[in-house]
Amino acid sequence: MNSVYEINHVRKTYKKGKVVANDDIHFNVEQGEILGLLGPNGAGKSTLIKQMVGHLKPCGGEILFMGTNVIRKSSDVARQVAYYAQEPHALTGLKVGEVLQFTGLLRGLSRKEATRQTKELLDRFEMGDLETQQLKHISGGQKRMIGIGTTLIGECPVYILDEPTNELDPKKRRLVWNLIQERNRGGATIILVTHNVLEAEQVVNRVAVINHGKLLAVDHVSKLKQTVDQRLKLELSVETGKANDVEQALAAFGIIQRIGEHRIRLLLDRRDASSVMERILNKDFMSIEDFALVPPSLEDVYFHIDEKNTRQEVAAG
Repeated sequence: MNSVYEINHVRKTYKKGKVVANDDIHFNVEQGEILGLLGPNGAGKSTLIKQMVGHLKPCGGEILFMGTNVIRKSSDVARQVAYYAQEPHALTGLKVGEVLQFTGLLRGLSRKEATRQTKELLDRFEMGDLETQQLKHISGGQKRMIGIGTTLIGECPVYILDEPTNELDPKKRRLVWNLIQERNRGGATIILVTHNVLEAEQVVNRVAVINHGKLLAVDHVSKLKQTVDQRLKLELSVETGKANDVEQALAAFGIIQRIGEHRIRLLLDRRDASSVMERILNKDFMSIEDFALVPPSLEDVYFHIDEKNTRQEVAAG
């Protein structure tokens, strides 16, 4: 598989080296994948992608796009990489339809095709009635959707999206994820920056975890999940006032965690799972109303990696 991006030991600092935003980050982005850049606010994710699109120059290392240094060929990157940033729009004086259409024209579309894609995107967004309104007069969430539209119009081979679903309602978030997956199925490479681990798990193929400017891990989601505590998580809903009784009854089978007033999590060895499930199904524990076996999630992976790194830093310091 060919690499679209090669990030080679990139370092970026501010304030004469006193603030380290990226510290020796090194990984590749493969053609046709959806790569998630995960980490908390301030982890260094946005700084990294600004270097990937040529808006910032690394202080050390280099970033290659299709084998060529991004800084030396920034015009090639601009033509082939659609970048959605968190910064406000610069075209707020234009009408909503004009913002999309002009972006399409700048990407090389004919006027007819730019108009067609503009109407198609507005229909998908359920925002066709806003086509003639000025961008500055619509809501923040609507502006964000138009920003996503300017990223998608023209169908570039590579998309980099920085927190695209912030400030969006659940329906619009689902629409954005669907559009991202559609582009990927069409062959596009997607770099998705987010701190919403639960949502990202639905779409990403590989994950790069970044915190404090450092790359903590990069791998396929399934492989990273294998690094997490492999005990099964059995989550149970119990009758009001019966949580303590159920906890005492299940304590012999594993570690009990209270996750709500009427919800309990049991961490149990896989070898004991069948016997515990059999007893629950046979109603040996009458106070249990509902239950579910929950496999390790990408959120579990994220916290596991971050906690492991913190322990290593404390031990080294």
